Amino acid sequence: MVEGDEERYRSTGAEYDRLMMELIISAIVLGEPAADLRAGLVEVTARASGRNDLPSGVVEHSALGLRSGS
Repeated sequence: MVEGDEERYRSTGAEYDRLMMELIISAIVLGEPAADLRAGLVEVTARASGRNDLPSGVVEHSALGLRSGS
C-alpha cells in the first residue's frame, strides 16, 4: 500500500511502486546489490518519462539516493 494523496505522492504506476518497495528492502535495509531490481527501476523510469537515454546511475540516485555500486 502506498500513499494515495496525489498532492503528497505522484505515483508512476503499480510496477514502479512495487520496484521501489523491493529496492528499499533489498538494497537499503538488507544491503543486497539487487542488480535486477535496479535495472527494472531504470527501465520503468525510462518508459514513464519517454526517454531511453537516462543514465542508470542518475535514475538510481534520484530514486534511492544511492550510487550504482552501493
